[in-house]
This record gives sequence, structure tokens and C-alpha cells, in this order.
Amino acid sequence: MTSLLSERESDILSATIRDYIQTAQPVASRRVRDRYDLHVSAATIRNTMAELERLGYLTHPHTSSGKVPTDKGYRTYVDDLMIVAGLHTEIVARITQNLEQLTGDIDKLLRILAHIISRLSGGVGITIAPVNLKARLSSVRLVPVSHHRLLFVLELHSGSVQTVVAEWKLSVKETQLVLLEEILNERLSDLTLEEIQATIGQRLEGTLADELGITALILDHSADLLMDRGQGDLYLFGLQQVLKSPEFGDQTNIATLLSLVENEDMLRAVICRDNLDPELTVMIGHEHGEEQLERFATISCGYFYGDSIGTMAVLAPKRVNYPHVFAVLEFIRKSISEIG
Repeated sequence: MTSLLSERESDILSATIRDYIQTAQPVASRRVRDRYDLHVSAATIRNTMAELERLGYLTHPHTSSGKVPTDKGYRTYVDDLMIVAGLHTEIVARITQNLEQLTGDIDKLLRILAHIISRLSGGVGITIAPVNLKARLSSVRLVPVSHHRLLFVLELHSGSVQTVVAEWKLSVKETQLVLLEEILNERLSDLTLEEIQATIGQRLEGTLADELGITALILDHSADLLMDRGQGDLYLFGLQQVLKSPEFGDQTNIATLLSLVENEDMLRAVICRDNLDPELTVMIGHEHGEEQLERFATISCGYFYGDSIGTMAVLAPKRVNYPHVFAVLEFIRKSISEIG
């Protein structure tokens, strides 16, 4: 995403968000003038903040209060404005020491890492154990569930089975489903899930499966279909720490957070959706598509451990220190790949 804001608007938006992240208090134009060296008058800052509110980057909780970021404002900050610096030496040493002590004990390692991520981020630290990227496909079955819903069943050589129900706008005959199964089995059987993820487009190109949108359906549901979920235990730490945040003086917010961390399926669905890619993924507020997550941000990434890939993440109020969390997760991701 490339910001459409002017340099002045970008500077004032960045200053407002950084201040709100630190204080959890609505930000007034006078505070931006006094604390940040922007070389513009208070009136200019006030007018610019009003324009940023009109454009949807800022809002205000009360008529006479200062400004707070919207989801759009946070998204622009994360994509275009924030600067990610390296971690302090003592933090690097602390993480490295824990990794060296726990080499070979992946379960204990992931428990400790969830603890470290939470302490360093101020959010709930989440780690998911690595799963095998080299699992091979044995066979594919397609089962019509209803007029526009199709069940994919992938059987692996390991004996595990991956399933997902997908919405499908087309209506096909039984004979076409048989033919689709034949194409999928002929083109994909005995490949690893990793190979299927990377090459399914070219392997099915020009076939009936491609024409009827099966390729796109598989890719849309790759997080459920193309990962062997057999060993992916989830660990989390830091709930009590997050509950001390200013956002959780409200009992409703507390109840929402408690129900959220108890919903492991939802957490997995949110933070594992892109974990075949080790790049950091950020979801902010309404971007999650889940009402329970509208007050939160999730920052996640995949990590490699030998031939397997796992996920680590932070679940926190939207007012999380994004640059610092990016630096923490990126350092841990690289460190784990070196010892796996």
C-alpha cells in the first residue's frame, strides 16, 4: 500500500499514532506541537488533524477530546510510515540465551518463546508447533455437500486426512466431479503439500479443474488443505498482562478477550492463514472479519524448523507498538531457522 497523504499529513498522522501507542490517551494538536519537532504551527497541526479525521485516518471518542487512530490510520502507519529498528543488545542476548538452552526440545522452546514474545510485546504471545511441509498427497476426493458447497478430502501418505467445505458458485454434474477427481489425482498425487502449494496453478492450467475454478478454491483454502495439521500444538502466554492495559478497564472488553483466547479454532484460523509465507502479516480490527477481534491487532509470521513450518504471533490491543513487535518476531524467526 502506498499512502496518498502529503508529507505533512504523514508526519502528523505518524506522530499522533506514536503518541497514542505510548499514552493510550487521545492526542491533542498542542501535544503534537510541543512533543514532536514538525516545524509547523499549532493551528496547522489542528487543521491537518481535522483533515485526517475527515479522510478516515483519525477519529475522536468525545466531542472536545483529542484524536485517536482508526483502523485505516493504523494500516497506513504499518504499511507506509513506521520505521522498524533493530532490537537492543540486551534483548537479543536474552532471546539467544533461551534458544541455546532449549535446542532440541521444541515443545519447551515454544512455551518459553510464547512467554518471551508476550513480555517483549505487551500482548498475548502465541506459538504453534511446526508441521511437516514434506507430507505427500495420496488421493483427492470431491464430495458435493449442497447445491453450491463442495467438500474437499485430501488423504496423505502419513494416514492423516485434510478436509474443508468450500463455497462454489458453479453447479456441475456427477460425471464432471468424477472427471475433476481424476484430473486432481493424476496431476497432484505423490507431490508434497509444499509442492502443490507452489505449483498447482501451472499443473492444472488449461484443465477442466482450472476452467471450473477448482484451482482457485484450493488456493483460497490452502491454510486448511495444504498444511499437515497433525502436530501443530498451540501455546499462548500473557493474558494477565494484556488485561492490565487501559483498554481493559471495561468489563465487556475483558469478557471479549477471555472468550477469544479460549477459542483456539478462531485463533488458528486468524494467525495461520498466511503461515506458508514467513513474511510478517498484520491484521487490524475489522480486517479480521470477526466481531470478537475488532478491538485487537494480530501480528504473525511463519518460521522454519528443519523441513517443517510453524507460526508465532502477537494478539494485542490495536495500540500495540508495531515496530518493536516486528523487530522481535523477525529476530526470533531467523534465530529458530538457524537452529532447526
